[in-house]
Amino acid sequence: MNALPYPDLFQMLGRPLRPTDAVDPQAIAKAEQSLDTTAPHALRDFYLLAGNARDFTTVYDQFLPPADWSLQEGKLVFLEENQDVVRYGVDCGPTAGDDPPVWITTTGDATEWHPVCERCSEFIATMLVWQCGFGEALPHGASGLAGPGTEAALEASWRLVGTVNEMRAYAQPGQVACLVEWSDGLRVFVGALSDEALWALEDALDVALESED
Repeated sequence: MNALPYPDLFQMLGRPLRPTDAVDPQAIAKAEQSLDTTAPHALRDFYLLAGNARDFTTVYDQFLPPADWSLQEGKLVFLEENQDVVRYGVDCGPTAGDDPPVWITTTGDATEWHPVCERCSEFIATMLVWQCGFGEALPHGASGLAGPGTEAALEASWRLVGTVNEMRAYAQPGQVACLVEWSDGLRVFVGALSDEALWALEDALDVALESED
């Protein structure tokens, strides 16, 4: 799967990147110096383009500013779940490679790291789509249990942005869909730029949507 460049992904989501969305390279350098490590290129590239796009990066889960990055058991922690129950970290340092895996751990004293995505770039793109489908980065959202034709419809005409911990994130211009095993079954979370585009997904994806408004 070829990664979608961040400017193209944001454009697809209806939110073109602006120069003010970029994090100052000096802020990253200062964080690296403070932690005595180097951020992988995939993480650095994202922050240099979109780290300040807070209407997407902090609308639900929190992409941390470089000043708030931390090191935990060799992982560079850069993302906190909305209630700070779990955190995400990436391999870092000179041996990590340009696009290393991302890991998850719970907060508290007894922590264990578990892999959630093989590539940092795929993880970031997938979580941005999640911010749209489950968060409120896109103005209209809903969810519903997947129907018999949901997966086939997504595979046929949507772009698979990535997979994180078995959650699959898809996008097409102005619309997103995240397919994830939920407490009540396989559920699809969708977001759209307009209310009309949102409810059009019921037929397109074979799902009975329940409004989140």
